[in-house]
Amino acid sequence: TKPITNDKVQMEVYYNASGELSGDIYGIYQIDQYRYGIILLDVMGHGISSALITMTLHSLFQRLIPAGYPVDLVMKELDSHLHKLFYNNEEARHYSTAIYLFIDTERQKVDYVNAGHPPAIWQAPDGTQYELYSTAPPLGTFEGVVFKTNTFTYKKGGRLLLYTDGVDPLISNYLAPLVKKNVALSLSKLKEEILQCLNNEKNEDHKSDDETFILVDLK
Repeated sequence: TKPITNDKVQMEVYYNASGELSGDIYGIYQIDQYRYGIILLDVMGHGISSALITMTLHSLFQRLIPAGYPVDLVMKELDSHLHKLFYNNEEARHYSTAIYLFIDTERQKVDYVNAGHPPAIWQAPDGTQYELYSTAPPLGTFEGVVFKTNTFTYKKGGRLLLYTDGVDPLISNYLAPLVKKNVALSLSKLKEEILQCLNNEKNEDHKSDDETFILVDLK
């Protein structure tokens, strides 16, 4: 899906598969005049198996999110789908980390569930940062997981960053400080800064992985 830009939100996306087939997948949806859904998943492994699983997950969340289903229900359905896929074949089981954000610009509220995914970064207009940590295991790992919805309210002018673990080399030393230092930059310029840092981190020992991140300004 394409990033959305209007008088409520502005988005930038970067997606780089490590090969012809990818385990990263995201979806960005405008549900109605005020509400938006953003989901980012990273299926374990690479190649045909993980790529096929991303396709089946995509077909499911593509139906659920535009219909405005609650965050916890979306994650529960995705989790159940993975369990059903491998019901009779534990050795072939795949799991997926995922984070889903449901943004209500009228109420200035964000509901989210993080299932084993790297913590998204929320930066308030004053530069204060909060990490949206995982509160549930990855999808497809354990039966009967209860996905608890977390909620925070925001003031206009805040910024979100979601990413997959292919961008992980940045996290400890670069990513959060980079976003904070460049609070005045446009999203397109910040995207360029992140890409430059990501490229600088790569070397001969860097393991090739899918790289995806999503930037969102809440106006």
